[in-house]
Amino acid sequence: LENIDLSLLLRPAADLRPEAAQYCVQKQDHGLDMALDQKLIKLSKAALEKALPVYIETPVCNVNRAVGTMLSHEVTKRYHLVGLPADTIHIKLTGSAGQSVGAFLCPGILLELEGDSNDYVGKGLSGGKIVAYPPKGSLFDPKVNIVIGNVALYGATSGEAYFNGMAAERFCVRNSGARAVVEGVGDHGCEYMTGGTVVVLGKTGRNFAAGMSGGIAYVLDVDGKFRSRCNPELVDLDKVEEEEDIITLRMMIQQHQRYTNSQLAKEVLADFENLLPKFIKVFPRDYKRVLASMKVAAAQEAAEDAVKDAEEPDEADFKEKDAFEELKKMAIASLNEKSNQEAEQVEPTKRPSRVADAVKHRGFIAYEREGVQYRDPNIRMNDWKEVMEESKPGPLLKTQSARCMDCGTPFCHQENSGCPLGNKIPEFNELVYQNRWREALDRLLETNNFPEFTGRVCPAPCEGSCVLGIIENPVSIKNIECAIIDKAFEEGWMVPRPPPRRTGKRVAIVGSGPAGLAAADQLNKMGHLVTVYERADRIGGLMMYGVPNMKADKVDVVQRRVNLMAEEGVKFVVNANVGIDPMYSLDQLREENDAIVLAVGSTKPRDLPVPGRDLSGIHFAMEFLHSNTKSLLDSNLEDDSYISAKGKKVVVIGGGDTGTDCIGTSIRHGCSSIVNLELLPQPPQTRAPGNPWPQWPRVFRVDYGHQEVAAKFGKDPRSYEVLTKRFIGDENGVVKGLEIVRVHWEKDTSGKFQFKEVEGSEEIIGADLVLLAMGFLGPEATVAEKLGLERDNRSNFKAEYGRFATSVDGVFAAGDCRRGQSLVVWAISEGRQAAAQVDNYLSSSSDSQEEDFVKMQQGFTKRPQDLNKKQQHIVMT
Repeated sequence: LENIDLSLLLRPAADLRPEAAQYCVQKQDHGLDMALDQKLIKLSKAALEKALPVYIETPVCNVNRAVGTMLSHEVTKRYHLVGLPADTIHIKLTGSAGQSVGAFLCPGILLELEGDSNDYVGKGLSGGKIVAYPPKGSLFDPKVNIVIGNVALYGATSGEAYFNGMAAERFCVRNSGARAVVEGVGDHGCEYMTGGTVVVLGKTGRNFAAGMSGGIAYVLDVDGKFRSRCNPELVDLDKVEEEEDIITLRMMIQQHQRYTNSQLAKEVLADFENLLPKFIKVFPRDYKRVLASMKVAAAQEAAEDAVKDAEEPDEADFKEKDAFEELKKMAIASLNEKSNQEAEQVEPTKRPSRVADAVKHRGFIAYEREGVQYRDPNIRMNDWKEVMEESKPGPLLKTQSARCMDCGTPFCHQENSGCPLGNKIPEFNELVYQNRWREALDRLLETNNFPEFTGRVCPAPCEGSCVLGIIENPVSIKNIECAIIDKAFEEGWMVPRPPPRRTGKRVAIVGSGPAGLAAADQLNKMGHLVTVYERADRIGGLMMYGVPNMKADKVDVVQRRVNLMAEEGVKFVVNANVGIDPMYSLDQLREENDAIVLAVGSTKPRDLPVPGRDLSGIHFAMEFLHSNTKSLLDSNLEDDSYISAKGKKVVVIGGGDTGTDCIGTSIRHGCSSIVNLELLPQPPQTRAPGNPWPQWPRVFRVDYGHQEVAAKFGKDPRSYEVLTKRFIGDENGVVKGLEIVRVHWEKDTSGKFQFKEVEGSEEIIGADLVLLAMGFLGPEATVAEKLGLERDNRSNFKAEYGRFATSVDGVFAAGDCRRGQSLVVWAISEGRQAAAQVDNYLSSSSDSQEEDFVKMQQGFTKRPQDLNKKQQHIVMT
């Protein structure tokens, strides 16, 4: 050190350049007063001051840098780290953005860019959401073109980003928590990444995952060359096999498609099961090891807890305590800052279900559920109008939509637990809350062909799997869905939209219930020529004649939809009993069409073969309901062509929806009494231990028919654990009563529940009309026998779920005839999926015909001496 001279380094700068300033002597002008954010801050005043949602549209150009950063500063000043509720401030930018658009974007801001952007998009993303996609009129293919520049999401800590196109180099470098979907990246993607999740739906550049120590990336290896482009020093390349990985991957792609309307995302989701093996999970080794050890530790802790629980008193000791109620009491105590009080002593406060200016933030805590409202039973039982009160846009729906929590993993739209259609429920709830009804309609129609059906007759499995339902009354999804489509028809948004072109392929659909109509609607949209055959005199199947008018109006709801489909090009044929009527033989249908979809429903009713079954006055439920609706539509019940319950003692056997419909219809006829018998035990008031969330809650419910009976006769008509032993008739062979016996259910030695008759409990009840509503056993056998279809062990048409092809080439099956008695929402789902498989079948047959034609032409070119002759007979169009 003695030989090192540091004097020149330590010499004051003023000695070297006395004229140079050594401290701030002149204020710099960064031009922040001209920044685009100044405008955004002013337009976001309602959100900043009252947390109300705002929507802003503005052009952007490349001199606008760090758009959203100053706005994020204003949000964070007021709301701190938690920010605003998701998408409270929605900014739509159009054009080419400058550097660092969305830098440090905070929770509550959605930045949507229609155009492209320079480097550093989402730098330091801190909980906000960024969406970028090409201009809607652009002709280039986004997945092979760059839409955002280099170093996007550099150092991001949280939030989401969806890019409909490729990102340039160094995508997600040092990302530590953001979730992102992109359709291709340049070199050095996910470099030094420490957290978060990235999905790449396309090619990557070289050196992917260099220095990646945390987080996970899922890469669609489209060309099989990703392994050669990835830096394997710190990461493993695994298959995507774990259920958690599959759910995460699918949901991120769904979100990507939702926000960007990406065609690539649509294609991947449509063929997800086949493409899944092509995805590679990029998993840092040390990160994997730590997660595995944490999982083992958690399992050990759970095992220890289980041992402790086993030593605790039996569950029976706690049956009278409702854990969810206790948790709600504790939450209320915390909110009121009364933590010093015992949770059990806190009385739940009454919360409003509709307010003028509902606030989304913590809406599920502030507001109570209010579901579908029925008209006064004393009034409605005297008419055939719909029992539901129509929900109009206003405080109720805004408040109820504010209760949706915007869950990270929404179970409501997952097929295996919630909506079979995959309705994007949190999305249309949010749009309704923001009063963007037209966009809510577009979102709803993406997955559901007939929301006016499901909004009226679906039992709403989505609500049963609502995450809020774990500790609270779930979101009233069904009510919101019905309001969206009703407003759409009222506003004139539902207009015929025929397909722009026709393929020339013909498809026959047998059956016009929800499955058949859904398949017809989808196939017509694809451009095929669709004819629907219905054996009844009106189109609609179950929705026309199986569901009574007071649940779904036949003219204003069902026929309205049929008329719309007809205007779009679907052909309907009524009084066509396919397979029975010689005019509509199956051979003829196969000859005239390129494919057939069987959607004939499950129409074979379960019978009750006990003594006296052949007495007059005993009818299947569908016979009763069908004739009533037909007479109502034909003559307003003046033709007497229906089974009347007027003045009769009615007994309905079977406790499902069909039994309820029989009850409601009998009440309107003017029955003198009504009893509803059910063999099974009465369901519990709350979920049983064996019926956990997110399963459909099998609990005691009071439907519209039960309300009406209670209003007219003073008590609920249902009687549980009752077995019918025989029917009793008079000398004219007319039913006059039933002998019944009480039963008790208990488990046998194998663990299965069996019932035993209770000795001495036999009794006879009077009956003038008995309606059998005990479910259905499958489709009628005629069609299957004449086509030679394979059937499963329940007599349903055998067709694998997901493929829907029967054992006969070109013949598909969907709905209850394939899966068995089920819900309308499942029928629509199967109709949609079957249509996709029919389209694939027709496309593949077209491709094979083209290949044959090409081979034929190649054969001509091999004989040039005959070419002139052959060309005289070839016409190409």
